[in-house]
Amino acid sequence: MKIPFPDFFVVGAPRCGTTSLCRYLAQHPQICFSYPKEPHYFSRLEGPVDPERIRHEYLERCFAHRGPQHRLMGEGSVSYLYSAEAIEHILSLGPESRFIVQVRNPFDMLRSYHLRLLFVLEEDERDFAVAWSLQGARARGERIPRHCWDRRLLQYAEIGSLGTALERMLKRVGPERCLPIVFDDLVAEPREVYERVLRFLGIESDGRTRFPRKRGSHAWRHRWLQVLLYRPPSFVARAVNVRVPSSEEQSSERARGGGGPGTARRLIRSAGRAIRRGRLHLLRWNRIDASPEPLPVELRAEMQAVLIPEIHKLAEILGRDLSHWT
Repeated sequence: MKIPFPDFFVVGAPRCGTTSLCRYLAQHPQICFSYPKEPHYFSRLEGPVDPERIRHEYLERCFAHRGPQHRLMGEGSVSYLYSAEAIEHILSLGPESRFIVQVRNPFDMLRSYHLRLLFVLEEDERDFAVAWSLQGARARGERIPRHCWDRRLLQYAEIGSLGTALERMLKRVGPERCLPIVFDDLVAEPREVYERVLRFLGIESDGRTRFPRKRGSHAWRHRWLQVLLYRPPSFVARAVNVRVPSSEEQSSERARGGGGPGTARRLIRSAGRAIRRGRLHLLRWNRIDASPEPLPVELRAEMQAVLIPEIHKLAEILGRDLSHWT
């Protein structure tokens, strides 16, 4: 029997307005959007694709709220844009799946992306120029932050290579099933972009007229509290629906006895709702607004060697002038 499977994926890039767009789509009455918004399931899937395993681990978890009113299912994991394996896994189960790719001036995007990694503890180098210089070492497995679940996240040049990523996606799924969106357009004309997305998905408009934007970049007040909130023990993480960074970290925690006794686990589950409310309150309190620092002249010159060809490639694919990005 064919399992229900997402009809569309908002696959990135990060810091390009994906959260705002996914929020708009999640509020459409005929769309069942995944919870959480970014499960990253197919980026971490190992081994052959087993439909029953995917039903249990992915569909029943992320789309438990699906109802008869929902005509479409979708999710928004930005890691899929950079993983050919993830796209192949998706297409093996949903060969007609559609993909939305959002792009942005990579110089702006990467500064914001670096701040986001710091905020969620994937990055520990606060100086972006130093983080950029560490890419080679980190590709070799060196200087990886303790809480980073995937060292590929730290390859800033690859993350910023949006022309290559979009070109690869278009070649694999075809232009009829891949919709590129420029961040600038979403900011300037959100309603027009939203309606274009709905037409691409083949679903009627819900008449939405309000398009609040997600707030910008953030930092934390206290790192120790951020670690506690974002990287709790695995049995607590399950109760509050927090994704633990990696299978290796989960395994090492279990080896230390971090799973907790059965009674403790049952108590945590029964108190899960209160814990989630308390966690959200602390997350909001520990979060402060932040702005990316301007790029130093030397760093910008180094980045230009990588990013300007990518901008030119994007301009050719999109058929529009992006010279103001360079």
